[in-house]
Amino acid sequence: MCVVKGKDEESCQNYIRVLVSLGSGRLLICGTNSFKPVCREYGVQRDNYHMEKEKSGQAVCPYDPEHNSTAVYADAELYSGTVADFSGMEPIIYREPLQTEPYDSMTLNAPDFVNSLVHGNFVYFFFRETAVEYINCGKSVFSRVARVCRDDRGGPHRFKQRWTSFLKSRLNCSVAGDFPFYFNEIQSTTELIEGVYGGLNAQLIYGTFTTPPNSISGSAVCAFSMQDIADTFEGTFKEQSAINSNWLPVNSAKVPEPRPGTCHNDSRQLPDQTLNFIKTHALMDESVPAFFGEPIVIRTSFHYRFTQIAVDPQVKTPGGKAYDVLFIGTDNGKIIKAINAVSYDTNKRAAPVVIEELQAFGAGSPVRALRVARAGRDAARLIAVSDKEVLSLRLHRCSSDKISSCSECVALQDPYCAWDKQAGRCRAYSHGVSRWLDENSFYQSVSTGSHAACPHSKDAGAVGGLSSGLYDDARENKGEVINIVQDKDGKGSNNNNEGPEVLAADPPPAAYSVETLALAVAAGALAALGAGFAAGYICGRRCKKDDDDNMPYPDTEYEYFEQRQNINRIQAEPKLLQQVEEVTYAEPVLAPQPKPASPRATLRKHPPYHPHHETLFQFQPDTYRRDNFGTLRSHQGDGYRRGNDNGFSTTRSVKKVYL
Repeated sequence: MCVVKGKDEESCQNYIRVLVSLGSGRLLICGTNSFKPVCREYGVQRDNYHMEKEKSGQAVCPYDPEHNSTAVYADAELYSGTVADFSGMEPIIYREPLQTEPYDSMTLNAPDFVNSLVHGNFVYFFFRETAVEYINCGKSVFSRVARVCRDDRGGPHRFKQRWTSFLKSRLNCSVAGDFPFYFNEIQSTTELIEGVYGGLNAQLIYGTFTTPPNSISGSAVCAFSMQDIADTFEGTFKEQSAINSNWLPVNSAKVPEPRPGTCHNDSRQLPDQTLNFIKTHALMDESVPAFFGEPIVIRTSFHYRFTQIAVDPQVKTPGGKAYDVLFIGTDNGKIIKAINAVSYDTNKRAAPVVIEELQAFGAGSPVRALRVARAGRDAARLIAVSDKEVLSLRLHRCSSDKISSCSECVALQDPYCAWDKQAGRCRAYSHGVSRWLDENSFYQSVSTGSHAACPHSKDAGAVGGLSSGLYDDARENKGEVINIVQDKDGKGSNNNNEGPEVLAADPPPAAYSVETLALAVAAGALAALGAGFAAGYICGRRCKKDDDDNMPYPDTEYEYFEQRQNINRIQAEPKLLQQVEEVTYAEPVLAPQPKPASPRATLRKHPPYHPHHETLFQFQPDTYRRDNFGTLRSHQGDGYRRGNDNGFSTTRSVKKVYL
């Protein structure tokens, strides 16, 4: 039936879109099921599993595997943001039995959900949608954050199955200025990150943002504080008084009590005035500002855009400073490792440092998911997922053979790496190293990339910042990967019953140093220059010409050339005399009309036309004589040509001149 409805065979497979743990060894799994979503609850034991319940997945799982959706499990309830119909035209935020108002652009206007999370008394949804407040100025997509109360029970009467606490606000990720440059389309977010930034304890959400597809290609990473998000929802509302009016802030005197969007013990007791207000005023006036006042990382490139992001929070460095390490995935298979080098000292600005760019997947294979996984105290890995592969990567490469000095190690500005004074090498943080936080034992400076105890090295500048040149980025040298796509015969790449094993995919160190490569290039250039000089000298000696060869024509007498110069010129023919011939043409005779007898004669009707009556123009019969040359001659002589008594002439003489 799926193919009959116009869908291709690949889309008509069953794609798992929701997978959450219900606790006590139980899982909830929802799939598209050939555009007919189905959810099942499984009981998982040590060696096997069994299905406990099956139900419809409508409003929980999307129909189309390409639709962006999200789900989060809290308080034994599943909160989902998806579409509720086959065509994907009914967006919905759902928790049984509550939902948003269907087909209402004021609530949700063609959203693309990217993530959801639980914080405090609210469940937050992050998505992008067509901005209704900008519709009078054209079509534009804005990034949003929306929230609903966890204890919302719906309203009375017609609001029985509707949210009574739904509000949304804009996320502002832009470059500040008189004319800000916006990255309007959110692509992904992280989970809640807690840390200290500029002496302030904060809970942050990192997200990747891009410009529209038909705009200047650009991507950015912005962070948002949960406190700023909460303050925005406590601010003023925005409304449009008429269909052609601008969206303006709502006067606080018009906001009813209790305040719409807040949580109540029993939302079913809310007055109709509050419920009617929130139905038409779900949008907040103020947008959520970026935490550091600007994007942390900005890239403008026609080759790729940011897709996913993962964060290893608060990585401690020698001296006690902590930094969030960002891992950013792109749509061409790259993973970018970056930090905000001044995040520990201030939260008013950002100083991005790109530590490494790694080509994890083949070009054109987008990174679909990133996650920092910790199986133990020291076993942290970066899990990267594409459409066909899963990679497990190390978080750092501090022990590379290319980093041989203290200045090179510090220039990396990598929070994972520091120079071990006792061992005399660059090493990574380990829980077994008790001296890691001692600045006298380990040298590191993430904010500046240089240390007073480290002598300057000529290669330190090449190591710092973008470090992808230090490692082999060739796809075949990444190590083994797991192909998670089944073969045509239905068998996967791993035939045992233990499931696919994710193997390491770290690149080996380079075989040659920069100095060796430079010497090889210089030696090759000198050898080629010497060989070319020798070959030219030998050819010149063997192909030497005699002195007589310098004459152009040694056996030719010069008298021949002198004779060639005495050639008679052809004389120009005399011009012919002008020939003149007189031609006479006949002209019509203009016959004067008689004057009317009285002024009334002008009003009389003209007599009917008769072929024998005279008209204004009359032609004489062709009684002219022609000479032997066919020239028309007058038979009445020059007197007739000069004119008759009535002053009218019938012929004219014209002279033809032949050159």
